[in-house]
Amino acid sequence: MSRAARIGEIRRRRERQAQQLDVSRTWVTEVLAELRAMEALRLELLGSVPEEAEGRLAAIGVELGALLEQLPLEAAEIEAVAARFRRPTLNVGVVGRARQGKSRLIRSLTGLSEEEIPTSDGSFCTGVTSVIRHEDGVDTQAQVFLHSERSFLHEVIAPYYAELGLGAPPAGLDRFAGPLPAERPGGSAVDGSRYAHLAGFHAALPEYRALLRTASPYPVPAGGIRRFVAQADEKETPQHAFRAVRHVRITTHFEEQDWTGLALIDLPGIGDTNLQDAQRIVAALKDEIDVVVFVRRPDALGDGIGTYDHDLYDHVRDGLPDVGLEQCSFLIVNRCTGPGNDNSANAERMLTQWLPASRFEVAEAHIADCSQPAEVAEVMDRVLEHLLLHLDDLDAQYLAARTEKAAELRERTARLLAQAGRLADLAQPSEVWFLPFTTLFKEASGRLATALAAYVRELREEREYADSSLADAVDAILDAAHRDPGHPTVEQIVVRADAEDGLSVAYGKYLNESRARISRRFLECDVALHTRTAEMQQRIAEILKGAGGLGALGSAEGAGFLLALAERIPKVREQGESEIRYALGLLAGFQLSYRGMLQHRVRACLDGLHADTPAMRFPEGPVPTAAQVREMLEVCYAESLYACRAELHKALAEPSAAVFSIVEEFYDRVVSAAGAADEWLVFYQDARAEIWPGRFAALAEDAAHLRRWSEAVARVAALLDAPEEAAR
Repeated sequence: MSRAARIGEIRRRRERQAQQLDVSRTWVTEVLAELRAMEALRLELLGSVPEEAEGRLAAIGVELGALLEQLPLEAAEIEAVAARFRRPTLNVGVVGRARQGKSRLIRSLTGLSEEEIPTSDGSFCTGVTSVIRHEDGVDTQAQVFLHSERSFLHEVIAPYYAELGLGAPPAGLDRFAGPLPAERPGGSAVDGSRYAHLAGFHAALPEYRALLRTASPYPVPAGGIRRFVAQADEKETPQHAFRAVRHVRITTHFEEQDWTGLALIDLPGIGDTNLQDAQRIVAALKDEIDVVVFVRRPDALGDGIGTYDHDLYDHVRDGLPDVGLEQCSFLIVNRCTGPGNDNSANAERMLTQWLPASRFEVAEAHIADCSQPAEVAEVMDRVLEHLLLHLDDLDAQYLAARTEKAAELRERTARLLAQAGRLADLAQPSEVWFLPFTTLFKEASGRLATALAAYVRELREEREYADSSLADAVDAILDAAHRDPGHPTVEQIVVRADAEDGLSVAYGKYLNESRARISRRFLECDVALHTRTAEMQQRIAEILKGAGGLGALGSAEGAGFLLALAERIPKVREQGESEIRYALGLLAGFQLSYRGMLQHRVRACLDGLHADTPAMRFPEGPVPTAAQVREMLEVCYAESLYACRAELHKALAEPSAAVFSIVEEFYDRVVSAAGAADEWLVFYQDARAEIWPGRFAALAEDAAHLRRWSEAVARVAALLDAPEEAAR
């Protein structure tokens, strides 16, 4: 496949991605328009609804305002990514510190000269970002995009004032032309260098001021390009027109054929204290660059990947936050072979040793002489090949960032609509809604009290019954302990006795190990106990949701629902905590545990497996054989298991008693306690729009302003599914 064909294939894939983004952008702009209309209506309603509804409108306004800020930003982000995908060229950013060979690489690929792509072995040369595009059969020409006075002061000068602490930046060129604020005493050497750069902009202002009033783009023939992109002319005489330039777009016929659809972006070299260089790199990468080519020329006398290299890498990574730089960047190690400047050995070391040991991560790295067109073209072919293989994955990262943000905005919009949709239930005078609410509340609170009382009676009848889950768990543990006691063989006892200085010492340690094994097994009782607790909490949650009619207040289950409900209970008592809030938190935090209920019983049964208190003491007379020691271990173990079984069977009803006790306590707090009924009344009143959605809105259907609000909510809701429908 030719170079042009490969670039064309990349562009075709991206056009399909851009079409998907157009659907997302349309959805965002449509939702934005409807939310703006909703906000205007909200402001209008603030003076025409009851006080309670005004409070809800104010709360809605906070999230609505946040969405109205976020949606335009997201629309811009989507457009930026779509513009990247629709771009007619594949843009390769050439990045490097000053005097590393960037400009020579670009000249080798394009055939341009010092007039368009200046190079220098002395001071910093490239002053602005240049976008160089191949087009068959055209003469070299440029379009220069200049700063306006406002953008120059805001984007170029203001950062120096902020960085150097010079106070408010100048609001106009006349003010900037006046005396500069004095440099702060005691500043660092870097601050001094940056102040010198600012002073350079200030002193040279007469040289470029007129350009700040020139319309863009400003056409320039090939012979005049250097004046706008370089910091000095061919004789190293400083020139200043570049200070007024945002960027330059050069169209030319690349010397190497078949580069149709490729554009190179030549960025200013990093390594000076000029604030504009780093800013231009980040800005260009975010908006223009698809793939990055770092250029690095190792010093022939010694080198390595150092702080400057990592700083440059970090600047570039900051410009591409939505894609991994290690997947879309390449390094060209610039090899020079001239007399007295042969860095071939260090170029090889950089590729094979220094780069792998650094955090400078790129997709591929190659050695090439940047002054040789054939070598440069070969590396660029590798870049294109890599993009063809990995482009879909790279672009998917840009799309994933937008998809994630879209999902967040959709979720926030849905929550807003749920809150806004309940407004009509609240926006009537109390004399309209209170009577039907009272009827509904009495019915719900009565059902809730009846259901809780029935559950308490059920648990009272069962409180002396063994807990079946715990009984099954205990039997399973004891049976497993019986089947797999883990006793040592006679041969193992002999070996350990030799190592432990006698059978008596080995016997004591085997007893302790048996005790630890059994004790560890009983920790599994926690599963059954936790299950019993969770079943009780789920049952209470179901009663609250069903009989109490509170299911609309949360999708959580069990303890999660109890805690969520507790957070919703308003403060209604002048003194003391809410009984209902306290009871919900108490019940949600209740937990049956092996350590709290059974462990002390089990540990008492295991005393016979302790080296100091064995069920069978080691004989003081004739020393037993290893086989006899094993029999002693078996007896001690069996007696402990028997004791555990007998003791735990006595305790199997304790979970039932504990669950009954906590549920009856809950009932007393939320039903029987003084003031509990008043608390429920206030709570149900506050949440009535969620508990009985639509019941109160129907009472106000004749209110035109509420109908308009409901219609506005419905229009936004209809848009929530629009992107998926369009995609299908």
